[in-house]
Amino acid sequence: MKRDPGLQPERTRLSWRRTGWSMSVPGLLCLRGWNHTGSALYALAGGVLLCGALAMFCGLGRGRHCLISLSVMISGIVLLSVMA
Repeated sequence: MKRDPGLQPERTRLSWRRTGWSMSVPGLLCLRGWNHTGSALYALAGGVLLCGALAMFCGLGRGRHCLISLSVMISGIVLLSVMA
């Protein structure tokens, strides 16, 4: 696949970090919910989101859009099962 010459690496790096921050906040909120309710599903969803956020911060998630989408979908499904 050819690299887009107009794509600036700094902006791409910033967008991946922003995605990491946006995944870490719900992950921490899930862990807070686990602390209050004791439900292991909250801990599982929080762990999945925080692992995804850590991958973003370390640069492991760059270019792996399917992996990131999968982790967000899994955590969403787990949280929906908590609500039911």
